[in-house]
Amino acid sequence: MGYQLLDKNNNGYNEEDKIINHAKATAIKHLKDKYELDVEITEAKMLPKYIAHEVILEGNVIGSKEQDFGISVNYEKKRSIIFQHEPRTGCCDPS
Repeated sequence: MGYQLLDKNNNGYNEEDKIINHAKATAIKHLKDKYELDVEITEAKMLPKYIAHEVILEGNVIGSKEQDFGISVNYEKKRSIIFQHEPRTGCCDPS
């Protein structure tokens, strides 16, 4: 699987984990700075490099799980590029 990087405490830390963790921090800061949202990331997926240098993240506003979002972070440019926020109203719940 990829090569291993070591952190300052000599713990195993692979490149993909490092990229995903940095993307999470970038997204959280972006959403706080631009939209004044406190969020938590619930899912993260790194796209294959031949498709795009992006990490796709999903999460929700802290304290309001019905307000979920998706955001993409370009890990080469270290910036958020797509943000989608979807507050659920319950209008379309099939139950």
